[in-house]
Amino acid sequence: MTVLDLAPQTTTDGLVLGGRFRPAEPIGPVGPAQLWRAVDLVLRRPVTVHMLPAWTPVPGLAAAVQAAAGVSDTRLTTVFDACYDPERPYLVSEWAADPTLDQWLTTGLPGPGLAAHIVAEAAHAVAAAHAQARPHLRLDLNHLHWGTSGLKITGLGIDAALSGAGSPDPAAADTVALARILYTLLTGYWPSDRAAAGAPWEPRELRPAVSIRLNAIVCHALPAWGTPSIRHPAQFSAALRAEANGA
Repeated sequence: MTVLDLAPQTTTDGLVLGGRFRPAEPIGPVGPAQLWRAVDLVLRRPVTVHMLPAWTPVPGLAAAVQAAAGVSDTRLTTVFDACYDPERPYLVSEWAADPTLDQWLTTGLPGPGLAAHIVAEAAHAVAAAHAQARPHLRLDLNHLHWGTSGLKITGLGIDAALSGAGSPDPAAADTVALARILYTLLTGYWPSDRAAAGAPWEPRELRPAVSIRLNAIVCHALPAWGTPSIRHPAQFSAALRAEANGA
């Protein structure tokens, strides 16, 4: 068996993992791992593979994989397989076929209603994971996919373990991340905690089509305007759904 180099692999030369998963296209790094689009040769479908360098232990990774596999929400990608052989460790999970929200933004901003709907769905799914003590902790535009298949969220817990990310308040951290995603979908700008001259522009100041109530929800979930009053994904989802229903 050939041992992987310590650097993430960018070529595979016909490699088939576990006699079943053939890496096809590198996507990018996640911590020490290389993310790949791969093919499941048995079921003839695309899958996602995290390939790690040989002999590179990642503290907490096995626990994160087990935790992610235990969350049963169809909006969160499923973990299919994990191999911890030190010579060729890898993880296999569901492939999210639809574009990421980052890719969506290259074609323009969605309307405020659609932006709020997408993030409300994401917050509801993340809240379901938190109900089982399974935070994400790496949420960004590239972890949310949206399209004809609906919403898919990738990397639950696993990408945080690979990147060494953590938080003393996981629910608040995931809520802030979701609010930043919504702010970006509404305005086209990723919000910083503080601009050079104070707080950043509110969404409605940059895009008047954003309703007063939606603007307030975003501001109450981000730290740029003081201590957030919305601090859990379930609260964020409920507020967005109430706004959509005019409640």
